[in-house]
Amino acid sequence: MEGDKIYGHRKMIVWQNMDALELFILRSILPQIPRTQFKTIDQIERASSSIVANFIEGYYSGSLKEYLRFLGYSRRSLAELQDWGRRVYRREFIPRETFLEFDDLSIRTTYLLSRLISSLKQKLN
Repeated sequence: MEGDKIYGHRKMIVWQNMDALELFILRSILPQIPRTQFKTIDQIERASSSIVANFIEGYYSGSLKEYLRFLGYSRRSLAELQDWGRRVYRREFIPRETFLEFDDLSIRTTYLLSRLISSLKQKLN
């Protein structure tokens, strides 16, 4: 995405964190999981892409209520992804440093997403 003009949802720091998290999963975690663990790989890929996809779908829904609904889906997928990160670390598929970097990025993303949801709920009321 280098050189792309930043517009719409791409301007949002929370989306930028989601995008960075998805890229981290693709580059740093998935390649380390044995191919025989295809169910684990599939679940991690699905949760990771769901975070971003639901955020974007809600952002362009045209309704604050719908946006909040999809942000909730993103938050649930993010929580699922955090648990998968814990599982692959416990199974020793990824080293501690990779897990800590993932954990830090996912916690920061969760914080930003939760703040956005809280702010939008206040506007709705």
